Formats: sequence, C-alpha cells, structure tokens
Amino acid sequence: MSLQIREPAVSDMFYPADPVELRKMLTAYLEKAPLYPYKPEAVASPHAGYIYSGPVAAVSYKQFLNLDPDKHYTILLVGPSHYVPFEGISFGYYDYWLTPLGEVKVNKEEIEKFVANNRHLPITLNTIPHLKEHSLEVQVPFLQMVLQDFSIIPVVYGQVHYSVVEEVIAQIKDNRDDVVAVISTDLSHYYPDHVAREIDINCNMAVERLDLSLLDRCEACGKIGLEAIIDYSKRVGWKGKVLDYKTSGDTSGDRSAVVGYASYIFYKEE
Repeated sequence: MSLQIREPAVSDMFYPADPVELRKMLTAYLEKAPLYPYKPEAVASPHAGYIYSGPVAAVSYKQFLNLDPDKHYTILLVGPSHYVPFEGISFGYYDYWLTPLGEVKVNKEEIEKFVANNRHLPITLNTIPHLKEHSLEVQVPFLQMVLQDFSIIPVVYGQVHYSVVEEVIAQIKDNRDDVVAVISTDLSHYYPDHVAREIDINCNMAVERLDLSLLDRCEACGKIGLEAIIDYSKRVGWKGKVLDYKTSGDTSGDRSAVVGYASYIFYKEE
C-alpha cells in the first residue's frame, strides 16, 4: 500500500518554495523574536502569508526553544477550514506531511485511538478539507525550525461547537508534557487599522483573562479553536498570555484594510 503524502498547497504563495530561501526567512524571523520564560502547553499563531504574519508567528514558535530538545513531541495542529464547508472535524489522516524543508510524520496511531474512542462525535478521516487548506500548512515549516523530533496530528474543523474541538485537545493532551497544541487563527479582517485594533483587543483580553464571553466581540477566523483552548486552559488551570500583536499594516504599510495577527501562549504557572 502506497504512503499517503500531504503535498504543499500554498508554497510559493504564502511562503517560499525554495528551501534555502524559506530557511533564511524563518531564521530571520526567529532571531528577531523574543524568548520569554514560558514553556508552551499550547500556542496560538496566525496563518497568513509569511511577509505579513511571519514575524508574529515566529514569537509563538520561539517559545518552543523552552522545550526539551531531546524529547519527541506530538504537535496537535488545530485550524479552521477556509475552502471546504463541512460539519464536524477532519483529521489529516496522512502518513507524512511534506514541506520544502522535508517530510513530517503524522501520528496516525493517536488519530486512530481518538476516533475509536469517540464514535459519538462528528469526525471524518476524509482528507479533502486538508488538500488546499493553508491554516495548518503554514505552521509546519516553523515547527521544523524549532523542534528536532516531532510528529503532528492535523485537525481542521468546519461548522462545529467548540466543545468538540476542546474534547480533541483534552483527550490528546491529557496532561502529557510531550504534547503541545497549536491553534491557528488570524483576528479581524479588512477593517481600517484603528478599527481592527479596537476589535482585536477583545480577543487579546479573552486570552489574558481566559474569559469566553469576551470572544463575543472577537472576529477571529479561528474563533472556535480559540474558544476551545481558552475553555480548556481555564479547566486545567493554565495561564493565557499575549506575546505579540500586530496588524498587516505594521508589515505592509497599508493601514486602510488590515488583518490582525496575535501570538498567544498557554502555560502552567511554575
């Protein structure tokens, strides 16, 4: 039986297809990103083209340097479906995920275990929602830069209550220090810069206060994922912190119609 490989869908559009150029770009972003004293249990990271959101995403991934470099990590990637409307969640049931920096193993064993134990949930192994989806794809090259040994569990969600996504996080994370969740989301879209910031502050405060009610005024495209990780963090006693926030106006110079980007971390207080 042939291996199932998830091929890049947005290389040369959202990020360079040339591995040397891509590595150089990511290295520059990561070198400029600050390292904070927080060990990530989960992070949230944007998913736009790297020239717009890469500097903010790099702040989330810089914190992975606080993890044990000799340990194998399972990264739970969670993002919204932009192209395929469907109900429930779709696991990216591939053998490997390919980027210009090489192949990444998909942890099919964990996927199979979750599916077997949750027949009541709206789950599919249909990979169609993953084929063109960029929300997870743009996260993987960053992971390849900051982790030596890891596999991924790709999860794309459609129309679904956040509690279903939270159940995925709860069961796969399950208090394990070798599992880190990555929530993929941009914030508000195409408002003038000053308006975007007024809207996005609600998303940022929701993370800092772990308060779902504040997300009512947040216009993140990955709000379901944010709801899930905020509620789960509150349940298990993690802290939420905003590490960085910018708009595309900060990187492009055009502040007439911007997209908001944030780096969030969720961690155990030592």
